[in-house]
Amino acid sequence: MMADALEKRLNELALRAAHTGTACYTRFLEPSQADAVRAAAARAGVKACFWGGYDGAERCVAAFCDMEPEPWEWPIVALRLSWNAKFASPGHRDLLGAVMGLGIERETTGDIAMGEYRGGPCAYLFALEDMADYIAANLDSAGRAALKACVAEETPALTPPEGTTLRLTVQQERLDAVLAAACRLSRSEAQRLIGAGLVKLNHVPNTHADAHLAEGDLISARGYGRVRVVAFQGESRRGRQVVQVFKYGK
Repeated sequence: MMADALEKRLNELALRAAHTGTACYTRFLEPSQADAVRAAAARAGVKACFWGGYDGAERCVAAFCDMEPEPWEWPIVALRLSWNAKFASPGHRDLLGAVMGLGIERETTGDIAMGEYRGGPCAYLFALEDMADYIAANLDSAGRAALKACVAEETPALTPPEGTTLRLTVQQERLDAVLAAACRLSRSEAQRLIGAGLVKLNHVPNTHADAHLAEGDLISARGYGRVRVVAFQGESRRGRQVVQVFKYGK
């Protein structure tokens, strides 16, 4: 949704909540859109609350309300996606691609989180409740894996995200330097990706290769995945900056 259209929609929902006294919900939002939600809530004199179906969710639905809704009041359903691990092991990218292949809008779904069910691997897809039945009826494969999709009967127990913790050394605590080191790119290739608008910093496109990074920053590069800056750990013996990152994915 374009920025102007999103702002208009948020203002409408916030004012409706203020006038009716009932909670009004958005679709799933990117983390970078949270400030626009808070601004709309402040203008209307209501609260802004966020929930993505589980603690720590990245993509969330926002509620404009007087009192924060209980978890079961949100229009969010957890769909359990299961497969036979003997034959295939789909990753996050496979699952997201399969969901988007259904032709639905991205705003109707939230995170995909890995979990376990009856001793085997599975994933949980969080979706708007009015889309849950359609997704469950039509999502039958991801990559080479045959999927069984159904509405989860209880709040799922989720496992930490897949990925690898890396200890890197870089010349400077800059976007291009950390991206290059984490994704095994040359510095010039990292700069090309950034300049082409293919890199996001904390979910917002960033075209500044020299952007200074801080602990907790999330870098995503199209075609290369996502990297979280965990900690800067001082200088190495050779005077380079030591940085610990978490690279998502298998």
